[in-house]
Amino acid sequence: MKYYDTHAHFNDEKFNGIVEEELQKCFDTGVDKINIIGYNTESSKKAIELSNLYKQLYAIIGVHPSDVGLSTPEEIEELYNKYNNGKIVAIGEIGLDYYWVSDNKEEQKALFIAQIDLANKLKLPIVVHTRDASLDTYEILKNHPAEYGTLLHCFSPTDDLVRLAIERGYYVAFGGNITYNRAKSFQGYMDRIPVEQIVIETDSPYLPPEPLRGTLNTSKNLPIILEKLAYWKHMSVEEIGEIVYNNSLRFFKLDK
Repeated sequence: MKYYDTHAHFNDEKFNGIVEEELQKCFDTGVDKINIIGYNTESSKKAIELSNLYKQLYAIIGVHPSDVGLSTPEEIEELYNKYNNGKIVAIGEIGLDYYWVSDNKEEQKALFIAQIDLANKLKLPIVVHTRDASLDTYEILKNHPAEYGTLLHCFSPTDDLVRLAIERGYYVAFGGNITYNRAKSFQGYMDRIPVEQIVIETDSPYLPPEPLRGTLNTSKNLPIILEKLAYWKHMSVEEIGEIVYNNSLRFFKLDK
């Protein structure tokens, strides 16, 4: 079985000196493709550099809401224009995060909208981060649609976001979060979300699945996440595995 990790941060400093070794472990597990996600200008540049070293890696570039004021959409566009060789597949991770800082909401919203506009200009989909900001995320996505696709990363379902995802055909990514005890509250939502709109991710090196909490999370843990997804969707691992892999290729417009 082949796996596509749609969201990983092998450009994180936690992988300094071990990235080659850890990536090989992932490839040996059957991981066929990995998106390396930027969150500011520096990490986006590193994502591009890594993607150019391995045929299995692709880059997603953007400014995370926590980096508002530190990196700009103009810098991301400059990176794209300078380095794009077909391996930059989306703008992300972008969005809103009120969990850590909530006194700069207007600045976060402006950054989010500007990067949606950039994605539309570059004809790329977006990968969205939202935390404790589901209503504002809903309003922005509704009023400033991404023309080439929207993927909701580390999806934590709410009524508004699930309804919007289903109405507009957004893709949603599930990771280690669906293995945690609190994920039991997802069941009603999971039943409603079409499997054709689901992909999987790790958010490596963060959010390791149960029973690996407290360890370095990498793409080699995708089989654990897929097994739990199969449980939630009442499907076999093999069946849903092929579906989510093909969903990922379709969303990022890649060949097998």
